[in-house]
Amino acid sequence: MRFENESAAIREAFPTEYADLAIVVTELGGQSVLMFLLATLFWLSRRRRNALVIAYALAGASLLIAIKAVLGLPRPPADLFLTSLESDTYGFPSGHAFAAVVVYGGLVSAHDCVRDYRVVTAAGALILTISLSRVVLGVHYLGDVIAGAAVGLAFLAAMNRVTRGEPRRAFAIAVAVSLAGVLVVGVAAELLLGLGGSIGGLLASSRLERLPAIRSKGEGVVLVVAGSGFVAAVLAVESTVATVDALLVPLYAVLLAGILLAPAAVGRLEFGTLESGASRSDENGTA
Repeated sequence: MRFENESAAIREAFPTEYADLAIVVTELGGQSVLMFLLATLFWLSRRRRNALVIAYALAGASLLIAIKAVLGLPRPPADLFLTSLESDTYGFPSGHAFAAVVVYGGLVSAHDCVRDYRVVTAAGALILTISLSRVVLGVHYLGDVIAGAAVGLAFLAAMNRVTRGEPRRAFAIAVAVSLAGVLVVGVAAELLLGLGGSIGGLLASSRLERLPAIRSKGEGVVLVVAGSGFVAAVLAVESTVATVDALLVPLYAVLLAGILLAPAAVGRLEFGTLESGASRSDENGTA
């Protein structure tokens, strides 16, 4: 049951003149925003914990693509859409609802905040808002987002249990899930991103413990700017080789490895504002 009537009631209750607001909210569960968020958090704090959630996101994306392809359930009629879709004609379960649970819920879990009702409430409200925005925009039924969130919770619980907080193990699982997805679905850009990113993460995660801590706020700013520039450069290359599937896997591997190893590259630089002699710490280093 996809709750078509209930979905129509939600769409009708939301003023169409605020569709732009719904689009902004829905982007908080989109691939680009989540990638930037996780990369920034990784660069600035608790790298082992944030690397773990990055691996969850990669594995989860590949798993959901395979599930949607196997089920093959379509989206609502296109005349209901209030936003454009570049790809993915399958509607069940919702990828945004799933990703929101895996990433925002994963951050709550990885940072040991599950007993902090304020953090849990904020994350839950964000997930709910992102999920409902998909219904408001007409690209999913209510049943799609409920299923996406439920699958996300089950996936998150399973990954927490299997990985035991070890990023390298999580990236290895992501590689396996991505390979399985390719076998089930075939070659797809999203699956190649999952596969390449997982391989890059697996290779680079062996160096997490040796990454230098941030020595000053200035270095943190440089790290985010330099890292973002690197990501933008790789994505620019992606647009030129997108038609050659064989090149996408190594490109995405370089992308993830570069994100994880950016602190090592920036840590080699010397700035006048940097503090010398800083030690690695759990809060600002590899925790």
